[in-house]
Amino acid sequence: MNQFLKPTVACLAILGMFGMQGLCAQDDPDRTAPPQLTTDRSGRSLHIDGDAAALHVVVQQTTIADVLSALAGFNVRYRSSIGLDEMLDGSYAGSLEHVVARLLNGYDYATKRDASRLEVTIFGKGGEAEIPGPITVSVRRQPSD
Repeated sequence: MNQFLKPTVACLAILGMFGMQGLCAQDDPDRTAPPQLTTDRSGRSLHIDGDAAALHVVVQQTTIADVLSALAGFNVRYRSSIGLDEMLDGSYAGSLEHVVARLLNGYDYATKRDASRLEVTIFGKGGEAEIPGPITVSVRRQPSD
């Protein structure tokens, strides 16, 4: 074999071995979604571990929208009529539905379970419903006879 080709083939073989290992882990039927850990320089982090029956989510300076988006690996879909940019810090554990309920504490929302999918619709933040202002009505007195 060519002296320049030999190290390249060795590197590709090693990379191929790691790639195959990743493929095998993805095909594991007992695993619902891979654990996720993301951290950036601003101190934001998100860690998800477990399955839909026993989920553990740890967040630090992460928005609700980011957490719900990360739960897409557990077949969660969400829609919101408001921005979900409130920052969360904490640990949430329990079933998928329980974790979503704790994440959305203080929000008005509805969930729908459709086979293996959990659909979440967020309507607004609790207690922030727009109350219409008072209506002013002019009253004229009729002179009495």
